[in-house]
Amino acid sequence: MAFYGKLFLFCRAVVRLVLPRYQVIHSERAEEPAVYLCRHSDLQGIFMTLPWLPVPVRLWGLHVFGEPKACYEHFRDVTFTRRYGWPRWKATVLAKLASWGLPPLYKSAGVIPVYRGSGQAIKTFRMSLDALMRGESLLIFPDKDYTSTDSEVSELYEGFLRLDRFYYRRTGEHIPFIALYGDRVRRTLTIHPPLRLKTGSEAEMAEMIQTLRKLLSGPAPGDLAGQLAE
Repeated sequence: MAFYGKLFLFCRAVVRLVLPRYQVIHSERAEEPAVYLCRHSDLQGIFMTLPWLPVPVRLWGLHVFGEPKACYEHFRDVTFTRRYGWPRWKATVLAKLASWGLPPLYKSAGVIPVYRGSGQAIKTFRMSLDALMRGESLLIFPDKDYTSTDSEVSELYEGFLRLDRFYYRRTGEHIPFIALYGDRVRRTLTIHPPLRLKTGSEAEMAEMIQTLRKLLSGPAPGDLAGQLAE
C-alpha cells in the first residue's frame, strides 16, 4: 500500500467503522497485477470496493476531481445543479466544500486521472501501464450510466481493454481483468476469476465486454460465487 497516503488511510478507517462491512468472496485471487472492474451504482460502487478489497488498487477517476477549480465547477454546474436540481446558492456552497476536501483525498488515494474526450487520454494509459509494471493493480468503473442502480448493467466503456495491448508489448503476457460484484442486500463483494484476452482482436474484445457486463450485473444461478454468497 505504498502509494496510499495518510489522508486516504484515515478516511478508509472511518468508513470501515461507520458503514456496514462487506464480506469478500473469491474463487481465485490474482497474484500478479490486475485490472479490477466494478459498476458505479451511483456512489455505492466506491464504498463497496475501496474499503474492503483485500489488495491495494489505483483507482481511475475523472481528472476534474483532482483539480480544485475544475472540481468546484463540476460539482456546482453538473452534479448539484444539473443532476440534483439544487438552487444555485446551495450548489455553490456545497461545491466549495467538496472542492476543498476531494482533491487532497484524490491525491492521497493515488488516483490515476482519466481525461475523457481529450487528447490527454494517453496520459491515463501511460500512468496505468507504469503502475502495472510496478506490480500495482487498477480499479476501473466502466459502466456508462454511472447513476444507474438497476440490477443489470446496460453498456460499458471499452477503451480500458486496450491496456492489454500496451501490457503485452511490454511483458509478453496478457493482463488479468477481474470483475467485482457487490451485493447490497447480502453485504458481499464477489471477486470473479480473472479473465484474459488471447489475441486482442476487436471481436474478442467485444465478447469480453459482454462477459464482463454479465458478471458485473450479478452471479448467474449455479455460479460458484453465487453459491458462496448464499
